[in-house]
Amino acid sequence: MKQKCAKAAYEMIKDGMVIGLGGGRTIAFLIEELKNGNKKVKAVTPSEDTMNLCVKAGIEVLPLEFVKQIDIAFDGCNEIDKNLNALKTDGGIFTREKIVAVMAKDYVILADEEKYSDELTFEHAVAVEVIKSAKEYVKSKLEEMGAKVEERSTEMKMGTLLSDDGNYLMNAYFEKGQDVKALDEKLKHITGIVETSLFYNIVSKALIAGESGIRVID
Repeated sequence: MKQKCAKAAYEMIKDGMVIGLGGGRTIAFLIEELKNGNKKVKAVTPSEDTMNLCVKAGIEVLPLEFVKQIDIAFDGCNEIDKNLNALKTDGGIFTREKIVAVMAKDYVILADEEKYSDELTFEHAVAVEVIKSAKEYVKSKLEEMGAKVEERSTEMKMGTLLSDDGNYLMNAYFEKGQDVKALDEKLKHITGIVETSLFYNIVSKALIAGESGIRVID
């Protein structure tokens, strides 16, 4: 199914485009399609793994800080709903992924049908990137909102996991049935939060892969 999704995404790409690429297996399949196809593109990615795959495939990778606009961007997610709200909790590069998303004329999520639902289930946490000095303050504010908060960690080192930009990463678990717009606004108003993995009013289209084929949500 991921390969079918990648093939459908490939058909959306035009020769000469600057494309944004996230991470994950479907994106890896899309890079393979580009490698085997005849479309000349340049890529922007916040993912080191994706950058390495692009280089191996002969795709020129542009530094994000030198790009003003992206023609189309593709990424995966943990959850997406019928209103194109998405959670991108896995990994710690969601801030940079969101930068790529808002730079793109079209931001397309590629997902298997088990990740799609009428409403976000919030079975996955909302990940938040937090300025170091605001860690305890942000944690208290999230708990006031009813979230169960966990600091991200890794077996590789002691302490809270850091983003590529040197900020703390936390997971905030909310109950199902959240008003996504209201939740997004509340999170954005907490001083000290850099960004979150909740993508509200950002995704322009989704390609949902199932047994019966590809469904387009827009």
